[in-house]
Amino acid sequence: MASKDSAQREIRKIAYALWMEQGQPDGRDREHWEAAKVIWAFRNHENQDRDSELKAGSHAARPLTDRR
Repeated sequence: MASKDSAQREIRKIAYALWMEQGQPDGRDREHWEAAKVIWAFRNHENQDRDSELKAGSHAARPLTDRR
């Protein structure tokens, strides 16, 4: 999980990118910040899911062999 400081840095980068993409409009900083938080949370959740799948895969049950 990301530290609070690294999360804030990433959110700031995303918000800045949104602001730039939208032509640097005045007075929409809160909108960009909130959108950036949603984007960051989605990305972070995807990464956690991927990490969980990788960990589960390394400990996945192996098929039983026929012991006749």
